[in-house]
Amino acid sequence: MINSLSLFIIYTIFASILTIFILYRNFRFFLWKKTEGVILESLPKRVENITRYQTYEPFIEYVYYVNNKEFKSSRVFITDFQSDINTVQKILSEFPKGKKVEIYYNPFNPSESILKKNLHAGMVVQLIALVGIMLPFLFQIFIEILGLGVSKEDLSEMIRDVLHHIFD
Repeated sequence: MINSLSLFIIYTIFASILTIFILYRNFRFFLWKKTEGVILESLPKRVENITRYQTYEPFIEYVYYVNNKEFKSSRVFITDFQSDINTVQKILSEFPKGKKVEIYYNPFNPSESILKKNLHAGMVVQLIALVGIMLPFLFQIFIEILGLGVSKEDLSEMIRDVLHHIFD
């Protein structure tokens, strides 16, 4: 039978793996290559939703080439971005139709690309939430391990051995 500590550790490992996956999905663009592209279309698009506020997203279609193969996309950020019309117009003003721009693309899947290689507020909030959720669990595991009689020195040596095994 699994005791509560084992169950807690299993859950924390699962949550940690999930957090790493989410961080990878949202921040992998830092490893992407860049190429030159041209803006084909640039306009605000009204988002149909159930809120009372009018929400827009930038629709910017662009074309770019990787290894002499043409790709088209309309993805601006790595995650969805919706805001008020003024914020969207500000983004659109950076990408007028016909402008040559840098496109960031996934070298393993060149059809996946973005225009802006930076974080927006929604991504920062998500990162803070993930870290805030994971820290209490990791701290609790640390306390539980120490409560089992494992010294800090033994714990640090175990972590060092695991890391050396992974990276050596």
